[in-house]
Amino acid sequence: MKKIAILLLLPLILFGREFRVASYNVENLFDLKKSGTEYTEYIPFTGYGWNEKTNGIKLKNIARVICDMKPDIIALQEIESDEALHSLQRAVAQCGLDLPFRAVADEKPTTVKTALLSKFPIIFKREIDPDGTTRSRSILEAAVSIDGRKLTLFVNHWKSRSGPESRRIVSAKALMKRLKELDGDYIVLGDLNSNWNESKEILRSRRLNDTGGVTGIGHILKTWKGKRGVDKHNIAPPYHTNLWLELSPQRRWSHNFYGRKGSLDHIILPASMFDDRGINYIDRSFRRFTPRYLFKKNGAVYRWQLAKKGHGKHLGAGYSDHLPIYAEFTTEPFSFVKRENRKESFNKRSGKIETIKTSVEDLYKMAPGTCRAVISEVVVIYKKGHVAIIKEPGGRAILVYKDTDSLSLGRKYKLLIERIYRYRGLQEVTEISVLKDLGRAETEPLLLSNPENIDMKRHVNEVIGEIEGVYRRGYLYYGKNRKIKLYYKDRSKRPKSGENILLCNVRIGLYKNRPEIVVEY
Repeated sequence: MKKIAILLLLPLILFGREFRVASYNVENLFDLKKSGTEYTEYIPFTGYGWNEKTNGIKLKNIARVICDMKPDIIALQEIESDEALHSLQRAVAQCGLDLPFRAVADEKPTTVKTALLSKFPIIFKREIDPDGTTRSRSILEAAVSIDGRKLTLFVNHWKSRSGPESRRIVSAKALMKRLKELDGDYIVLGDLNSNWNESKEILRSRRLNDTGGVTGIGHILKTWKGKRGVDKHNIAPPYHTNLWLELSPQRRWSHNFYGRKGSLDHIILPASMFDDRGINYIDRSFRRFTPRYLFKKNGAVYRWQLAKKGHGKHLGAGYSDHLPIYAEFTTEPFSFVKRENRKESFNKRSGKIETIKTSVEDLYKMAPGTCRAVISEVVVIYKKGHVAIIKEPGGRAILVYKDTDSLSLGRKYKLLIERIYRYRGLQEVTEISVLKDLGRAETEPLLLSNPENIDMKRHVNEVIGEIEGVYRRGYLYYGKNRKIKLYYKDRSKRPKSGENILLCNVRIGLYKNRPEIVVEY
């Protein structure tokens, strides 16, 4: 048994683990029990229509966002109770994402609370109460174990911007006091109701500025130094860096209040996340999660819909008034990603990230995260459900996951690749934009036909036109003493052991770092 355990751990020791941490203000996820602290429109079973039906729609919608984003850890804000959190946990499991560990800051009776769902075991939990009153929400402190490495997360939801900065300073001071006591890697995240450049923003508002220009996010948490944000290139304790700095200024927003865009949601890191020990940040992996369904046709964020401009009956549609954000982390040492390796360049004059032409082959060499890479011509050679395979004529193929609505089988496109993700060791594309539809294309010449030997480097993400063999105990035996793992999405369609089978138009995926054939019909 000891030998087996060592073998199972060996890949993690050799290659480290990568994981995704997200934050999402879900806009008032309430349960169906009357506790006396609810907002009026969320008192269950009244004329406002918060009932099993609307609660179920809200859970399904938020779960869809989380499942599509695929975080390993997600910080949540505006959760009413552990019961509401547990319901969301079950809804997420139903759509295919297992986050079995949860925690919520529920020691004091605030209307909404901070919470956490995690793939990794939660080994410690406590709450930081900023002022001992219900005027401020508790900060959830939760430590998780990442393959034996401890990572502490601080989930925040500071006082809203309807009040002055002094109310947020209270939370910032309580948090910073705890951070100074902490030894080890940590992440500060959540809805701080402050912009990334709040130290500048506050000087423009007499209503907010009752602190002489001092801000909780900038001066107390020390994400600001002098006249600019703290950069990861020269960060040192006790300063922190705000990951919003990785995006161009035009993209630094996750909340849109009547046309005024703000970066209220944050992932903030200490210097220890940029070294060669413990857990580290994957450079330039910070991202907003922006699938099309989170926006209305006019571009507004598709928040949870209530009649009378948000003060009436539940309409049973929408998601949240915030966009989720996320970043990638690793148990390997930190390393900077050069811009040229990400196929993009930064124009200092315009302040914009510019695109560079590339190939599908180059996509496999890129680090996971944001990119702006143009591929002049690819053909959609496979499309089933949320999965599409695009292939460059004369080149390689790669999988596109979820963001496939604009792609049609048998057509060729000029594409802008905007997001690369690595899932179980397999590189894939998760965000694209069609720059030009180049018309119909023949797919058959681009498919593999009964290959003699399927290997990981050449054939993963390719599509097999046809392959014939014998099915035995989960494997297809084909060619001369060749075999490959066979995965049926619908288990009821698996053939009997020993049966001769012919498979057509099936894709090659990855299972435990080995190729497998995926049958999705």
